[in-house]
Amino acid sequence: MQSSSSELPISRRFFKVMVPGFHSKLTIPPAFFPKLKGDKSEKGTIIKGKDTWNVEINRSEKGIISFDKGWEEFVQNHDLRVGDFAVFEHLGDMRFSVTLLDSTGCDKKLLEKSEVVPSQEKKKKVNSAQPGTEKRKVEGDQPHYQCMKGSSEFTARIKEYNVRKRSPYMHIPTEFCQSNALFQNTTMTLTGPSGKSCPVSLRICNGGKTLYACITRGWHDFFSSNKLKVGDVCLFQLDRSKSDSNSIAIDVRVL
Repeated sequence: MQSSSSELPISRRFFKVMVPGFHSKLTIPPAFFPKLKGDKSEKGTIIKGKDTWNVEINRSEKGIISFDKGWEEFVQNHDLRVGDFAVFEHLGDMRFSVTLLDSTGCDKKLLEKSEVVPSQEKKKKVNSAQPGTEKRKVEGDQPHYQCMKGSSEFTARIKEYNVRKRSPYMHIPTEFCQSNALFQNTTMTLTGPSGKSCPVSLRICNGGKTLYACITRGWHDFFSSNKLKVGDVCLFQLDRSKSDSNSIAIDVRVL
């Protein structure tokens, strides 16, 4: 029996793991391209439950197809993070339904609106103790660093060992690593107040049940070129638009 033209084509699926750089655009797997049957649409729709999100379809000169403008808004509204999964089902005419899973492989639970802290409120609360905030003290009442759970930024107070001449390093909060799936050694690019970008090495160590991470190689050049000194409080922010699977980009400014 021949199908009517109003019926949707057979469902076709692909999945994507969220890796650094996914926030600004998401590439459809090349192996899936032939199944789009030459659809040249410049607009696409992502369907999640009862909600729909419009995205622009970008096609590079090499034929790579990706979700572009509009995708970042979808990411922000669904609190997608590095390590999460998205399973897409192509419904035809560049329409895709999506199922979201967290890094454990289970359905992703979204925060209720009452649980979401606006960015301005985060800045106001960054110096107050609260659940889900990692805070370590080195001397007096001044914390060495702070990082809110699930955040893509943290603050750090520069200590003497951070700017010493021999083997200086910068510790990275465990919460920041866990929230952004930084579980292995990698390369990072730090851009400081001077505007100069410096490549550095992120070293991940497991101390029993504790995840320990620090910036080692390249850190001396960074703090020297940006004239960081003991007592400075720096805000480290993950730059999602410049990060990819090969390198993590972080902007650093002195508060």
